[in-house]
Amino acid sequence: MSGLPGLVADSLERTVRFPEAPRLTVHETCSRTVLRSVTGDRRHPYDYALETITRAGDDAHVAVNAAAVLRRELRRRSWHRSTVAIGATGSDPYGHLEERYRLMPGVVSTLAEFETPFALYTGSDLVLRDLTMLRVVRHAVPTTVVVTVPCLDVDLCRRVDPDGSSPVERIEAVRRLADAGLAPHVRIAPLLPLLTDSTSQLDELLGLLAEAGADRVSVSVLVLSDDGYLDWLADEHPALVRRYRSLYGRGSYAPADYAVRLRERMAPLVRRHGLERPHDEEVTPVREAAPAVHEQDVGEQALTLF
Repeated sequence: MSGLPGLVADSLERTVRFPEAPRLTVHETCSRTVLRSVTGDRRHPYDYALETITRAGDDAHVAVNAAAVLRRELRRRSWHRSTVAIGATGSDPYGHLEERYRLMPGVVSTLAEFETPFALYTGSDLVLRDLTMLRVVRHAVPTTVVVTVPCLDVDLCRRVDPDGSSPVERIEAVRRLADAGLAPHVRIAPLLPLLTDSTSQLDELLGLLAEAGADRVSVSVLVLSDDGYLDWLADEHPALVRRYRSLYGRGSYAPADYAVRLRERMAPLVRRHGLERPHDEEVTPVREAAPAVHEQDVGEQALTLF
């Protein structure tokens, strides 16, 4: 992809639009780096983050030379094969633009070549396109696939993650990943207080995830980054606006006691569905993007779920 017309040197950019998404402005960039150190940041469980595509509203930036730059970075003597998280801090690496650019096969094969473990976060069943590769790669390096599933409500799922697949498609992706021996993790993200956090809703979702073969489950609670979500809430669920303001106050994060109560409600459900694992999972926040949630962001202070 680095040989695209109009991209003739590092750090150049070309802006394009596609007929299937006329409102979206895509900036094709030749990046100098694709790895970002998050070591020492307690919000992130991994050492490095990697993003091939980042999207904010109607703008997207695509690192068209991602695999080549990654290869250069991994060849450095200073590289110690630290775990790399793909899609954990930004946009979905298997979002709609990946269908066009096909960046992930090159990224995954490069990580495997340099024996670098990685964790892949996605809410799209497009990950199944690379299932054969992932099945092979997992024998070479530790490979974790995390599928995000916000809820079972189709409309809400589309609103909070318009670049992802439907709930049914996500759960089927979990099933196929499990059948391939990849032991998929599932992140319920973003969990919407008062909309998708009832015990019955969580019980149903956990049951389906367990039946599909999920290895473990964690939860990320919605983070309010601006008033966009509350504006949407006022239009769609006006009765909840006051309760949200009471819950979040003037901040972006739900209070710690909300996460504690959520953990207490979920723990018996997790045990009942056989999803309890020796290693603790977390209740963490997810960033919101007015009203769609394009980015995930682990919060300032993670709380143990079970």
